Order: sequence, then C-alpha cells, then structure tokens
Amino acid sequence: MASPILRQGLPNESLWDFLGDMLMPVLQLLSPRELHVLSLVSKVSRATCEPLLYSSIEWTWLEDRPPPITAFIRTILRRPELAAHVRSVSLLGDSFIPYDHDRDTVPPRIDISALDYEHAVKAVESTRVDFALLPMKLLWRDQMHQGAMDTLVTLLLSQLHNIRTLVLGPIFTFETGLLLQLFHAAVFRQAKFELPTYQHLRVLCLNFDGKQGLGIYSLGSTDLQPWFYLPAIQEFSLVSSMPLTWDKIAMHTPTSSLLTTLHLTAVQPEHLGQILSMTPALKNLSYNWYYRSGVHLGRPEEGSVWVNLDAIGLALSHVRDTLEELVVTGRVILEEDYEYEFIKFEGNLSRMANLDHLKILQIPLPFLTGDFHARDAFAEEKMFPPNLKSLRVTDDVLLAWPWKDGWNDNAVSSALQRWYVLHRPAHSLSSISMEIWSIFNLDRPRTCADRVDTQYACDERGGQTLDSRVKKRAISVSVKISGSRSFGRRSAITSPAYEIQVVAQRRL
Repeated sequence: MASPILRQGLPNESLWDFLGDMLMPVLQLLSPRELHVLSLVSKVSRATCEPLLYSSIEWTWLEDRPPPITAFIRTILRRPELAAHVRSVSLLGDSFIPYDHDRDTVPPRIDISALDYEHAVKAVESTRVDFALLPMKLLWRDQMHQGAMDTLVTLLLSQLHNIRTLVLGPIFTFETGLLLQLFHAAVFRQAKFELPTYQHLRVLCLNFDGKQGLGIYSLGSTDLQPWFYLPAIQEFSLVSSMPLTWDKIAMHTPTSSLLTTLHLTAVQPEHLGQILSMTPALKNLSYNWYYRSGVHLGRPEEGSVWVNLDAIGLALSHVRDTLEELVVTGRVILEEDYEYEFIKFEGNLSRMANLDHLKILQIPLPFLTGDFHARDAFAEEKMFPPNLKSLRVTDDVLLAWPWKDGWNDNAVSSALQRWYVLHRPAHSLSSISMEIWSIFNLDRPRTCADRVDTQYACDERGGQTLDSRVKKRAISVSVKISGSRSFGRRSAITSPAYEIQVVAQRRL
C-alpha cells in the first residue's frame, strides 16, 4: 500500500477526467481491438468505450468463417443497453452463391451453439409478430433451430432501435421471408406489435443479386414495398434480381417521403417507373442497366438483348418535378457459351426533355443515340432538358459489347458535335465531358498540330508523334463552352457565340 507521502504526488483526477473534451476524439482513433482492451481497464473505461465498440457492426460471411452473429445476439439479449449503441450494420458476402444458370441453391446454415436458444425464442415472441414462412409453412422456430440466417438477421434487427445505416449483401438477402415480415409489421405497424419504428434509419443498401435466375427465391414487388415507407430513409441502394416479378397489388406512393437519393441496379426498364412512382421527393437517381447472359428476360428474339428506351423515358416522368441529377450506366456480362447477334434499342429518351429541374446528366453513348452504329450516332433534337448544366457521355455498354464498324475517335467526336449543334442555343449546357475507350486508326501519326491534342504523346514544343505501337487507349474528352464556337479540329460548323475545346487525356 502506497504511503501517504507517495499518494500526495498522485493526481486527484483520473486520465479520463484529465482528457476532458479531448477524450472522445482520442478514443475514435483507436482500433476496435484497442478499444476492447481499454474497456477492460475499469468500469469507467468500459462505459466510455462500449458505445464506440458497438456503434458499427461489419461482418463478411466467408466459407470457412461464418459471422459471429449468434454470439452477438446472445450478448445484446443479455445486455439490451448495448443494442442501443448500434448505429450501422453491414452484413456482406456472396462466397456461397454459385452464379450459374438454373442453379438450385439452398443457403448454408450456421452453428447456433453460441446462442441462448430459449432466450432468443422469447425475444422473437415478445415482438408479437406471427412469423410464418410462405409457401413452405415452416415455423420460424424450426428455421432458427436449423441456423437459418434469415431468422438470425431478423432477430438481430428487431433489437436495434437506433440503427441509421443498414447494408445487406447477397448471401444475407437470399432468404428474406421473416425479415420482410418484420419490416412490414414495423412500417405498417399495429398497436399490438413491439418493434422498432426505425425512425433513425437513413441509409439502406440491399443486394439481391444472389436471387438472379431463381424461381422459389425470386424477388417480388411486395418485397420492396416496406423499404420505401421507412419514415426517415434518405438514401436507398437496390441491386435487384433478374427477372423481378411484379405483383398485381398496387404500390401506393408514400404521402410524405425524405428519400432523395436512389441507386438502382438490374431493375428492368418496364419496372423502373413503378419504383420511381414511390419516390415523390427524389433528387438524385443512379440507374445501372444490367444484363447477364443466361437470365431469361422474355426476349422477343433469340440471340438478342433488348433495351427499351421508351420505358426508361416514361419512368422518368414520375420524377420530372424533383430530379436534379441522373446517372445512367450500363453493364453487360456475357458468358462464353452464349452467342449474341446484336443489342437492340427500342425507342429513345426524348422524354428526358421534360425533366425541368435536371442539371447533371451522365449517360452511355448508345443510350443517347439509340444505336451501336456510328452512322446513326445522333440524338433526337429535343433530347436534353432545358436547364441541363453538365453532360457526361460514357461508353459503359460499349466496353462489354463489340463495337460496330466505324466507331473511332472521329466518329465519337462528330456524334457529340451533331448533338451540340442540334441544341443551340436553347440549352444551358456549361460543360460536356466524354470518357471513351477509343479504338484508333493509326494509319497516319498524330501530332500536336491536331486540334484534338494527345497530351501524353506530345511535349511542350510539339511535333512529337503518337507511338504507333499503341492500338488502344482510354481518353477523356472535355468540352468547355466559351468565346467563339468550333468543335475538335477546325470545323466547318462555326458560330461567333461559342468555342468548344476538346482535349484527349490518357486515363491510366
């Protein structure tokens, strides 16, 4: 025991008191492992560290390492105050999903020996939700006893009243019968339910990619409905299954919505409008058109992939009064044993002109032109909205699909030229950028005398030619509007009102 003399030299305040307002910034710099060790020092350190330790949960389900969800559930059921600290949950992984055509996969079960089974059953019963799996009619107790992830995720989320961010990866959304019943009961709640209201849940990301091409696990429109009615949801990212089945039950637009940002992947154009009809306050939309060979989409002709631009344009009419930023991307995944003659576009995106508040637009080149042929590469005269400020044209789909003859840097530039000429002077565009993977015809060398400057091939003095060994390169074409008007190399189409400068830059 320290003598009174020695004790006189010790500070009266603890380290926690000494740090004061600096304590939390210091603790936030520590890793979870360090926080855990520090929480074991004293009761004071434990009470201070636990909110940080439990604030964010992120697990990835690997084949040889299942997530510690059962142990975590056991802990928060014993100490419910810990569940109140959880703000973010990310459950990731797809290692168990074989992405093959016509597969019949049952998600794996996990060991529940770490779970207090009786305590878990009482926790589910306390919600007063009559969980039942359809169409299999298996009781949730049987599913929990078997270690089904759907029951465990449902139980976990039923305890989290303060969650703000939720991310569920493909393996965690493979079976969602109980989870969807939980959110249906929570959103369209009745007085008898004892559930969180999820009034703090602002960011939601659901990836149903693992359901693609399946029957019994296919995603339906009613599966999506409760998410759009979450009271505080602001940003929603959805990776849908293909095909998505749309039920006849009407999905009514929420009377009030805070949802302003929506990211959609693998949603068929014919269903896009039905989803957008539920977003009355949407400002930012990212739509990733997606096709993977081997998934039957009711194509009208074998050997073809169809993109209905009319359906996309019609869908956008639901957000014409609110949408400010639209990003359209395209992705095609082709398997070697499938042969495709063409990708065909139906209609056009002329209805985009009705998006009166749209200021930023990013879109693949074929979606604007409606064709893969260079000779037809021009848009409708009234394609662009009146208040559009920034246009970015990409080649997302072209990267995965064979380019038609004639698509080179000159064809792309001339296509952009025609668009710009067609829309003068009605539009308000202040910048245009084009990022393409260009296949160049190198019959003649380029020099810095060209108006389209190959900056990485030319030094400051000019005259250095492009390396003839380069057959492909990525370029970023930036167009800035000012002064007098011309396009690319000295063009015959000029106007004293504008000047368009095009610069090709290497993209590493």
